[in-house]
Amino acid sequence: MENFTIKEQIGKGAQATVYLVERQQDKQKFVLKKVECFDESEANKAFKEASVLRDLQHVYVSGYKEFFVLWEKQDSSVYICILMDYFPKGTLLTVLSKYREKKEVIDEEQIKQWLGQVLEALMYAHKKKILHRDIRPSNIYVQADDTLALGDFGVDTIMGDAITCTRANAGIKGEYLRKPRFNYASMNYMAPECVSHGYSETCDIWSLGCVLFELVTAWLYNSDEAIAKLQQVRNDPGVLDEVFEDISKHYSDALISLLACMLKVNHTQRSTLGSLLNMPYVRKCLEMSDSSQLEKRKRLKSASTAKSEITVKEEVSRWPVPKGQGVLKVLEYLANMVDYDECVKEALEYLLELSKSEGGLNLDPRGKKLVAMAMKNNMTDAEIQISGCNVLNSLVMCAEVNDVLFTPEVIAVLPLSMENHKDNLDVQYAASSLLMALAANTLAGEVIGHLGGVQDILVALRTHPNNAKLCSTCLSALWGLTVHGNNVKIATEEKGVKEVCNVLKIHMNSSEVAEAASASILALSLDEENLEIICDLDGVGLLIETIKTHGKNSKVVKNACLALASLVEIDEESAYRVLTNEGPGNTHIAGIPIIMKTYELHKDNAEVVESVVTLLMELAEYDDVRSEMNHLKIGPELLSEIFKRFKENVDIMGPCEKALERLQDVKQIPVPKTPSPEPVLQEVAGQA
Repeated sequence: MENFTIKEQIGKGAQATVYLVERQQDKQKFVLKKVECFDESEANKAFKEASVLRDLQHVYVSGYKEFFVLWEKQDSSVYICILMDYFPKGTLLTVLSKYREKKEVIDEEQIKQWLGQVLEALMYAHKKKILHRDIRPSNIYVQADDTLALGDFGVDTIMGDAITCTRANAGIKGEYLRKPRFNYASMNYMAPECVSHGYSETCDIWSLGCVLFELVTAWLYNSDEAIAKLQQVRNDPGVLDEVFEDISKHYSDALISLLACMLKVNHTQRSTLGSLLNMPYVRKCLEMSDSSQLEKRKRLKSASTAKSEITVKEEVSRWPVPKGQGVLKVLEYLANMVDYDECVKEALEYLLELSKSEGGLNLDPRGKKLVAMAMKNNMTDAEIQISGCNVLNSLVMCAEVNDVLFTPEVIAVLPLSMENHKDNLDVQYAASSLLMALAANTLAGEVIGHLGGVQDILVALRTHPNNAKLCSTCLSALWGLTVHGNNVKIATEEKGVKEVCNVLKIHMNSSEVAEAASASILALSLDEENLEIICDLDGVGLLIETIKTHGKNSKVVKNACLALASLVEIDEESAYRVLTNEGPGNTHIAGIPIIMKTYELHKDNAEVVESVVTLLMELAEYDDVRSEMNHLKIGPELLSEIFKRFKENVDIMGPCEKALERLQDVKQIPVPKTPSPEPVLQEVAGQA
């Protein structure tokens, strides 16, 4: 203590007394925490354990600076003293209090940023096998740049039972060795299972969930009310549902779902840190907090310590891209100059230039990962994002199935790029074009969905619904991604079909939009949860209008007919909508006549014919619809002609035969001139 001067006592709790101290050597301020121990041996044990925490070095972690054991004669007590950084801006509790006073809602984007920072700190600690043990707002510090730092890590011996007089667990189990002093603040955030099972990684998750709970309810509860509500959750988890209903006015379903995962009272059901990292929402939080950007700023600051910013730029300009010296030299340059956006921009533009040359561009896995890393390191520069996406896109066509392009190492930068440049059309187009190309790979399709790419595509459609070029690209990407079942589920949860129908309505005259939108509706209709939205938006009417508008475009007609068939299969009302032409607001679109007319234009195109036949087959499944079809003389004549033209095509004959059987007795159907219709049907059935 002789090297420090105590300036003032700034806190006193059950676990410790806290002082603001000044180092005599340089007048730098620190926080000194004195924790009373039972005896010297236990203090020494705690000192050895705490020494491990001195190695914690991370931008979002406030580690311990020094430790020493202190014997004070006046009260015959042994203390372990912990020296920590001093944060003039206070803690997250300070910030929370300001919002609570005003009953102001904390913006979700701000919460995502804070959560990402604390999660990154927790990931770092857990990888080092260190548990925090005492996460709460007052132990999360506000740094000079307004980022957060997780601090005041609990030492096992200090935090343990029956060892110190001022421990966090005091009074929970075991006997006091001296007069008990409860650390109620720690207990309020302590996971329910700590009493019976001790500390584990999921205990830290519970505590962080409590902090997140306080952030999203700052406008709703004061501090005491929030803690009381969390205590109720321990006894009745159903209490959370009432809270979720209130906060859903201001926060997304994804955030609420995350909070529910973190506050599972049963620790075996609670999310681990690993499972949280698999959630797209959490990944976005981590992307927003990405500490590599902070490291970049520190490197740049270090580089300019002895030189002015202008001098640094001048020096950089002296090192142009090594053109004409081979790709390897360019990659070396990119790696060395990765912190300088102008250099990165020039290098990526040159690589893109090489990709368009006769010999093309060939990068090894390290080169591809380097391009993605350069994009991530310069995330705020839109031109770098565009060039990087275009370079990677040029490599997709020749990539092997298990290429690094299709892995999270490369793909992860794309959702991040789209989120950071939501309003930039060129970035959105470049990134969605790359996602569209990658989606053809099964592994990549799953990775994209896992990393939140589906949500970013839908956000692009919501943000830029009037840009036909971007919309057609995003819809094509969505079409490719929804081949994978889990991505259909993601799009359904995001109500993506609403965006698809909206864009189709806006750009009805665009064949590119119409083709991709029809295919997307087909894919999304496979999840019956989308049916209500499609019906509310008159999806059937939109598809019929699409066929009418683009009747000469075989690809559009095929996709639209198959989408109609899918809707008719699960919904009888949709079948009537196709048949009777009755739409919302007494609108009338001649569905069947349009489809018949379109068939005449494409009756030699097997793919279009198959889609038309499939639609008629699904319509004929309903008794009332079938009767109406026969009354209107719709079906048998057309199907007979198809029988004649595509006798050898099993894909067409299968649905054609089923439709014929349902519409009319087989013997009464005029079929091609053969000895009898039965052998023809038997032959078709045999081929099927």
